[in-house]
Amino acid sequence: MTELRVPKLNNNDTEYLLVEWLAEDGAGVVKGDPVVVLETSKAAEELMAEADGVLRRTAETGATCRPGDVIAHISDASAPPPTAADGAAPPPAAPDPGAAAEGPIVTAPAQALIDEHGVDPARIRALGKKLIKRSDVLALLETGTGDAQPLSAVQRAVAAAVTRSHQTIPAAFTAVKLDAGPAIARARALSKEARALIGLPELLVAAVAALHGRFPMCFAEPVAADPLAVRPSTAPNVGVTVDVGNGLYVPVLRDADRLSVKEIAERLTAYRTKAAQAAFREDDLAGGNIVVTLHTDTAVLLAVPIVFPGQTCALSLCAPQHEFALDTAGNVVKRTTVTLGLAFDHRLVNGREAAMFLNAIRKTITP
Repeated sequence: MTELRVPKLNNNDTEYLLVEWLAEDGAGVVKGDPVVVLETSKAAEELMAEADGVLRRTAETGATCRPGDVIAHISDASAPPPTAADGAAPPPAAPDPGAAAEGPIVTAPAQALIDEHGVDPARIRALGKKLIKRSDVLALLETGTGDAQPLSAVQRAVAAAVTRSHQTIPAAFTAVKLDAGPAIARARALSKEARALIGLPELLVAAVAALHGRFPMCFAEPVAADPLAVRPSTAPNVGVTVDVGNGLYVPVLRDADRLSVKEIAERLTAYRTKAAQAAFREDDLAGGNIVVTLHTDTAVLLAVPIVFPGQTCALSLCAPQHEFALDTAGNVVKRTTVTLGLAFDHRLVNGREAAMFLNAIRKTITP
């Protein structure tokens, strides 16, 4: 006969809660099978059967157990259940049935979380469980209401901007196809020359900034008190979308027309690092008057960005695509293209100006 004793699970706790039996009383078990779950202040731990045989419980679900307590025996099928007279440790006290009738049993770690976060007892009862574990409270805190997943702070900010944009800005959209081969070759040459990673996004930001003087309405700020009036911008402050998997950020490159392509590349690299570390400051994200949205997934052929409130235009750059086309001599050639799109506030910018802006960007990228 083998005793199943509670081991020392961590150095912080002197007792644990028997959360759940994974094997029925009197059931056959095999050495290595998980048979019971104990909860500590940090996590839930499974105990394994230490021999083959029949499990005979000596403790019930909800009992408090201490290191060294015997909570079950494993014997062959012919052996009778052990008793206190046989030298077995008496079972730990079970929870008071009367207390259970008034509400669920709450473990000490779970109660500590409830107290720390001020969780309404009604929400605990609404879970419909007889035993409330720390993991149940954590799940409740993560889901907010228990049946809905709250958005992260970053995504809530995105949601607010998107909602306001769609409610207040009558946006239009146009797009052009850019033969990206020459631009990609230029980017590679600049990368070697500057010893920095330069690609189409860096060239696009530089091109947009260079056109600030020729297309002032694309950088203007609508006046809040009168949406049919604008305030000209003194410099191109270009926001660029950055999303490395933990939320969408739009850091701003201020006075981008004064930056070299190498400096733009270095700042975008630094912004990607900040995004990965969620280390942006408010100053990094404020002050933009136009946005470049990057869509690097090769399956994305076209992307329509939103126009951020307080701005008039937003550009989208999609991933390079390969296609076959005819050259000027009528020969079939393979080329690389990208789609460049512009969403614009149609109250302030017309389609002709939008098309001119896109074509000017195309010529600036591939002079």
